[in-house]
Amino acid sequence: MANKNRFNKWSWRVYPLWALLLVALVAIVVRLGQLQVTDSERGRLFLQQQGDARVLRTEKIPASRGEIVDRNGELLAISTPVKSVWVNPSLVDKSDAGIRRLATAVAMSEKAVRKRLSSKSQFVYLKRQLDPQKADRIRDLELEGVFFETEYKRFYPAGEVASHLVGFTGVDEHGQEGIELSYDSLLTAEAGIKQVMKNAHHEIIKDIKLVKAATDGQRLALSIDMRLQYIAYKELKAAVTSYKAKSGSMVILDVQTGEVLALVNQPSYNANDRSQLLPENMRNRALIDLFEPGSTVKPFTVMAALESGDFDASSIIDTTKGYIRLNKKSVFDHKDYGKIDLATVLSKSSNVGTSKIALDLDIEEMQGLFARAGLGEYCATGFPGEQAGYLPNHQTWDDIQKATLSFGHGLSVNTVQLARAYAVIANDGIKHPVSLLKLSDKEHAARNSGLTSDRVISASVTREVREMMIGVVEKGGTGTLARIPGFSVAGKTGTSHKVGVSGYEEGRYRSTFAGMVPASSPKLVAVVTINDPKGEKYYGGEIAAPVFSRVMQSALRLMNITPDRLHELGEQNSEHVGVLNAPVNAEIESVREQHGSV
Repeated sequence: MANKNRFNKWSWRVYPLWALLLVALVAIVVRLGQLQVTDSERGRLFLQQQGDARVLRTEKIPASRGEIVDRNGELLAISTPVKSVWVNPSLVDKSDAGIRRLATAVAMSEKAVRKRLSSKSQFVYLKRQLDPQKADRIRDLELEGVFFETEYKRFYPAGEVASHLVGFTGVDEHGQEGIELSYDSLLTAEAGIKQVMKNAHHEIIKDIKLVKAATDGQRLALSIDMRLQYIAYKELKAAVTSYKAKSGSMVILDVQTGEVLALVNQPSYNANDRSQLLPENMRNRALIDLFEPGSTVKPFTVMAALESGDFDASSIIDTTKGYIRLNKKSVFDHKDYGKIDLATVLSKSSNVGTSKIALDLDIEEMQGLFARAGLGEYCATGFPGEQAGYLPNHQTWDDIQKATLSFGHGLSVNTVQLARAYAVIANDGIKHPVSLLKLSDKEHAARNSGLTSDRVISASVTREVREMMIGVVEKGGTGTLARIPGFSVAGKTGTSHKVGVSGYEEGRYRSTFAGMVPASSPKLVAVVTINDPKGEKYYGGEIAAPVFSRVMQSALRLMNITPDRLHELGEQNSEHVGVLNAPVNAEIESVREQHGSV
């Protein structure tokens, strides 16, 4: 009886609840009917949007960064597809066993994995840019909450041999150094977007539509010839190592176009191995490091003298005593050369001779020619960090300032800048812009027609000086070790004291050789500079000139340039170029294997 009374007491409260639920059910049915029948289009769209919001997602379509190649199409930088591992922390097994399993799979510490999983984001990278094989092994474990996305990783087949010029990118494939940085906007790819249907496990089950197509980056062809690059790199590295030098650079220019055919530095680094990315290794010293060119500017002093009309090839300079006092300071030669002509001033590298020439000239004539040749002027290569050097332009000049400028002290250049100035001598007085990119046929035509070039000095003057510079490499000159059998060589040695905090430092030198081949009709210009060699040998003619000789001998063969002194070759002649190239090609392969990518 008591139970019946309790039921009667509460039963009246149940009926309103049932009535409320019935009204709600009827309202839902009516609304569904309204959406499906009365307002079918809006209803359909509403329901579709609600469904799409739960299964449709936008997915990035990866695109490849543009390739970088040499002038012959050899790959220098390429992007290869890799996998990156990411997680949704809310879906991951966070038990000790789960964390341990995940950490082992991605080769991370448990502490690092826990830190990543503490993020409130639903997208957290665990490991980026894994090779596909490693990613597949992780995928096979079928770990909950672990997903994969395709990215691209930059790879540099030439390794350390071209690293200073090519540069490298960061993990996001944006340039950080070198050509990768300066032409980043051209090389950068633009990812596409597509709409996909995903299941509850974030797996794509259907492609819906393409929203935006992916665009790969542009292909960039550099001016360098990797055959010459390998040879130059090997010889420079051997010299820097042999003489325990601090650093070194070598640049080869095409005389007719201004294109850089080789540019190498020591020390170097391999961009494929991030542990080698140290500041002292990454400097592109050929464009960034400045130094006093020393005696390598003496040919320009002689050119200024000839251009003035006050001197000619037969002019005699009295260097008797082997020194000269100027403003209480002395300028010395290695010995007393007596009375010598201009050619001997160059071949013996007489500081006294060039000083006396400079003192007989108006400073504007000498300094002006230096400026027109591009000393103290940007090469405008577009390379990040390129330096312009320094060419003094004092309001008043005393005699010692004129004298020191005439033999390359008191100004500063970089290696490429000095090579460009020598290309003026080689190209009969015409200065071309320097290019790190391969020029098109149209650009070649523009340079050959003079539309993009400047005449610095008359062809007759440059030819006279070029003839004098041959004597530097002949017997009795300071650069005899730069000789190349079968070819005439015109060049100049340079040895300058390094400048320290307190001025010129004893026992520390910069050794340089700059030259052109064949001297009768130059096709190539090269500059070799070795910084701070240790030991008894330090003159440019002793340690830089031999590097020039070995590299340019191989370059002339590879480029099939006809010898202009066939009599020096005996039975060998220009018809044997293919045979001569065989050892050079083998040497290139050896360098490629030893110093290429890892």
